[in-house]
Amino acid sequence: MKTAFFLTDCSVDSALVLRRWLESNPDNALHLTVVHPYDIEECAVLNKETFRAAKQQAESRLERWLDMLPQLSKLKAETLFSSPQLAIKMHLLLRSYDYLLMNEQTFTWSADTETFLRQTTTKLCRLTAYDGFNQMA
Repeated sequence: MKTAFFLTDCSVDSALVLRRWLESNPDNALHLTVVHPYDIEECAVLNKETFRAAKQQAESRLERWLDMLPQLSKLKAETLFSSPQLAIKMHLLLRSYDYLLMNEQTFTWSADTETFLRQTTTKLCRLTAYDGFNQMA
């Protein structure tokens, strides 16, 4: 079974893009990891209370977002206190994935993240195409 990583901002658009992609690829059995990166307010001071509040809000957003997806037996969802680019790099360093499912309408793709991805065996799948595992070499 293949493994895939998807980064979400918990928007309706990202849920629809992933849902449409999953429905158009029913033959691709996946262990899917979904990560919602979060941060504290820009002017807030990082302390125990602000971190706890930000984490609870992120977990709540992720729960509501997951309700928009079809039920998947092999789905792991988590929140991560980081930037989107750092979340991608951390996951690709710590875990082995076959695919990085990328919704470019949601997250900006930095050149250093692309360079980093090329150093791994993970294939990039751009979900906006909806045509199976649309890979980038």
